[in-house]
Amino acid sequence: MNEPPCWKFLPEGNNYVDNSLFEILFPVRHDSLCDSCLYRNSPPVYLCVDLSGEILSVNRIGALSLGYLPEDLLKKSVFQLFAASEKPLLTEAFTRLSNQTIGNKNHYWYFQLECPGWNLAWVKINARTSASKDHKPVILMVFEEITACKHTKYAMEESEQDFGFLGATVDDIPVMSWMSSSDGCYSLFNKQLLTFIGYDTWTCKLKSPEQIIYHRKPSDLDWLELIHPDDKNLYLDSFEQAFSTKEQFQIEYRCKKADGEYRWLLDRGSPRFDEKTGNFLGYIGSCVDITESNLAKTALEKSKQALQKELEEKIALNHLRDEFLGKISHELRAPLSNMKMAIQMLGIILEQRDKSLPTQSEARYEIPSKADIYLQILNNECEREITLIDNFLDLQRLDNNPQGWVLESISVPEWLSQVVRVFQSRRCNCCKHDLQLDIASDIPLLTCDPFTLERIIIELLTNAYKFSPSGEKIIMSVRVKSQNIQFQVTNTGVEIPEAELARIFDKFYQIPSNDPCKQGGTGLGLALVEKLTESLRGNITVKSDSNYTCFTVQLPID
Repeated sequence: MNEPPCWKFLPEGNNYVDNSLFEILFPVRHDSLCDSCLYRNSPPVYLCVDLSGEILSVNRIGALSLGYLPEDLLKKSVFQLFAASEKPLLTEAFTRLSNQTIGNKNHYWYFQLECPGWNLAWVKINARTSASKDHKPVILMVFEEITACKHTKYAMEESEQDFGFLGATVDDIPVMSWMSSSDGCYSLFNKQLLTFIGYDTWTCKLKSPEQIIYHRKPSDLDWLELIHPDDKNLYLDSFEQAFSTKEQFQIEYRCKKADGEYRWLLDRGSPRFDEKTGNFLGYIGSCVDITESNLAKTALEKSKQALQKELEEKIALNHLRDEFLGKISHELRAPLSNMKMAIQMLGIILEQRDKSLPTQSEARYEIPSKADIYLQILNNECEREITLIDNFLDLQRLDNNPQGWVLESISVPEWLSQVVRVFQSRRCNCCKHDLQLDIASDIPLLTCDPFTLERIIIELLTNAYKFSPSGEKIIMSVRVKSQNIQFQVTNTGVEIPEAELARIFDKFYQIPSNDPCKQGGTGLGLALVEKLTESLRGNITVKSDSNYTCFTVQLPID
């Protein structure tokens, strides 16, 4: 930012060049100027000009520093050394000075040069009037380069203007904001930030608000006292690294609030650069109180950990349960196999005994008839327990280590008809139902494990028989749907509540019923059906409404 061309007279006593030095360098008599060795060889630029600005004399080193030889400047106008924008004000300054009485009063001007040596350089001119040998007034001038100082001054003024603008706007938004200069000093805190840290706490030490607003370094004891002891080193390291890299930074730390409570702050800073020169000016940043957010994150993390621990415990319990059930199943299966063999042998013995007894003896005939009934009960219950244990073992195997099946290509109409006939023969003495088989004529060959598919169909039919009232219709249908073969088992006279449908395939789940006769089983049948269907790359769904229930199994044709 360039300062508008200006000139000013400063009060006497602030002169850069001492009055006595003027007397040494610029004798009153003009003809002695050139004879002064000190004048010729001094580093600053010394000029003697008349009131019109014509250069009467210049020291050699001064002329060379301007980019000229001394003889090139003599009899030339001093105005040619200055920028064009400065010439009107320089003329005004000459006019004012020429109207004053010749004396010892020094005047100070600030102008911008435009010459080969000091192109666009700023100079401070110490000027005073004097008299030549013929008693004509002349102006004696000493140039001091102040370009670096001017740039510093401009940057400070620009920052102060920014601070003034920010002070009027940042206080109006509910965000704690700050600004720093390029040397790491805090140069602005807005009202929200000062209120957060406790304005009175600071002013009791710093005495005035101005001391708070300007030049607060992060290394100052006052500011560090507000930061939690465990976070000080992290704060300082992050701040110093940011100023070394001049990049955006973000840091979380705990800062003491006005009431003494430590609060978590998210402090973000962005570097500021001069638009024209690209020089680094410092940082502008904001602080956000994230205490509640951090507490919520901590609570959420603890909740996640608790849920994870609970999940792990449930997985461990499920593993122990499955392991226990697997061991118990194996332990029970051996004696049940022996019981099954004993029941079969007892049946053979009774059958042979019946053949040896006279048919005329009614008393002897009644005894084996009751024995046959009891034997049938034993056989059915033994089969039921064996099936239960087999289901346990199969679920255990499918959950832990699914194995491949023996795949075959089967003709569904022929195969399914045989399965249904076997199923009906086993159910001949049970409740009577109207079982219908509906197979479409366009069913292609199906590649699958026939034993697994048979278990699925038998379990679904058994489930339909078990929960349907006697005499109700049960339909076993097969259709082609897209690239799948669809098996459906539909039974009427019973409906599953909608609230129970989501859990019907869960292990050990049984639909609540007020009829104890409809209770029973272990709740493993449908869970096993779902696992077996998935092992064949298929899926199973259930729909129940308007006094009917339909299970649908879809298997890919290929």
